[in-house]
Amino acid sequence: MARKAVKIEFGDFQTPAALAGDVCALLARAMPHPASIVEPSCGTGAFLVAALRRFPKAKAALGFEINPRYVEAARRALAGADARVSVERVDFFRADWERLLRGLPEPLLIIGNPPWVTNAALGRMSGSNLPAKSNFLGLGGMDAMTGKSNFDISEWMLLNHLHWIEGRRATLAMLCKTTVARKVLAYAWRKRMGLGRASIYAIDAAAHFGAAVDACLLVCSSTPGRRAFDCSVHDAIDAEAPTRAIGFRDGQMVAKPRSTIAGSICGEKARIGGAPGRSTTAPGSWNSGRRTGATGTAWANSSSWKAGICIPC
Repeated sequence: MARKAVKIEFGDFQTPAALAGDVCALLARAMPHPASIVEPSCGTGAFLVAALRRFPKAKAALGFEINPRYVEAARRALAGADARVSVERVDFFRADWERLLRGLPEPLLIIGNPPWVTNAALGRMSGSNLPAKSNFLGLGGMDAMTGKSNFDISEWMLLNHLHWIEGRRATLAMLCKTTVARKVLAYAWRKRMGLGRASIYAIDAAAHFGAAVDACLLVCSSTPGRRAFDCSVHDAIDAEAPTRAIGFRDGQMVAKPRSTIAGSICGEKARIGGAPGRSTTAPGSWNSGRRTGATGTAWANSSSWKAGICIPC
């Protein structure tokens, strides 16, 4: 029981090697090869191992992990790697990330699988693996005092990741709940952060982690001087093309009809972190009159998509 509590506290869903390999294979096809690889909560090192296989010319590969047993396991998995590679024991919520990331050569790849647990769940079990208390979403009044202030720990971490890459040539690739991915994108777009192209790839969380939850790979790029408000949505990591798209128009998250995806700025040929594509559809093709809810959850079910109604990604 105590072991299970520790697993819950640290949102401990270790990434299978096969899934890490699939993710890195996708990134190798879709993004500029990184000069630096960082896994901020590396666990046993699955992503570091897979990334180094796909990007052997990276100049630095850094892993950080709070669990000492996992630190040792990651170091064993990376045994034989040269001085470019290091794994350190670090508490994500108390680390000086500005110092740890300073001076890393670009392009930068931040990759990983942050904890899948909410602050409320940790609070009920008196867990300590939490960020310092703060109203980081800027909620006011009753919203800040009630359930709306509950959040996934990974949401807090991913928003920090986005701040790390802002203004740098970088790509963020993270496994997370799909609801978290939508919330993170909505926050970034609302705050007009320097986010470039974004993509969501559905994964089978039940098969990979034994978790009954909608989950995905969220990939975001950052290139100084470029800003985008669109995200292509793929049904699987190996999907040949996106099936739909979400975006941000007139202060709200909106969906793009399937018939307008091909050839658009969210099209299959767009490279993550590359130059912006050219849209073949007018802004009016966006479903700006139908918005999703505050968490990104929409009002319609999947059968409504053909009618042009926004649905969850």
